[in-house]
Amino acid sequence: MKYKTSAVRAHKERNEFMKIKVRLLCSVFLLLLLFTACTTKVDTSSPKGITEAFLASMQKGDYQKACTYAGIEFDEKTYEKSAALQKELMKETYANMEFEIGDETVKEDKAIVAVTVRNSNYIELLNDAIYQTMKESEDDAYTKKKYRAAMKKADKKELEVLVNYRREKEKWVFDGSNSQLYAAMLGYLQ
Repeated sequence: MKYKTSAVRAHKERNEFMKIKVRLLCSVFLLLLLFTACTTKVDTSSPKGITEAFLASMQKGDYQKACTYAGIEFDEKTYEKSAALQKELMKETYANMEFEIGDETVKEDKAIVAVTVRNSNYIELLNDAIYQTMKESEDDAYTKKKYRAAMKKADKKELEVLVNYRREKEKWVFDGSNSQLYAAMLGYLQ
């Protein structure tokens, strides 16, 4: 009888070990699949690829990387001096952005990329949230709550802009400020 109990227990332990092993292998497989799907490389040697990488980095809140793609310098000091509320809500607004990269036109050392950007109007939503906060004599937490609720309900404006590039030292970089792109990313271009 003791032999049967030991054999049954050993069999159960092996079954439990196999279940854990299968779960672990499935988890590793899913993580690898997810990692592979998330690390699709964009060809950043072309203006079209740079535009896509720039916008994707902005969506993720990696502003320094976005600036590197665009060939512009990230102003860390100015960013750090910005209000925490503004940085947080702007990051959420960029994350809310949708975009489609259109045609690329290259003529010698100049290029233009058409981009369609959809997003809610950051300035309008923030102004309304701040107004409500002041009206109710509340704090930044209230502003965030009002802003997030309004962003969920807000329609996204669809805007098409042209991103300008120039070739500088065999590399494509933003040509000019591309201010229309930045305005479209925050949904306030008219």
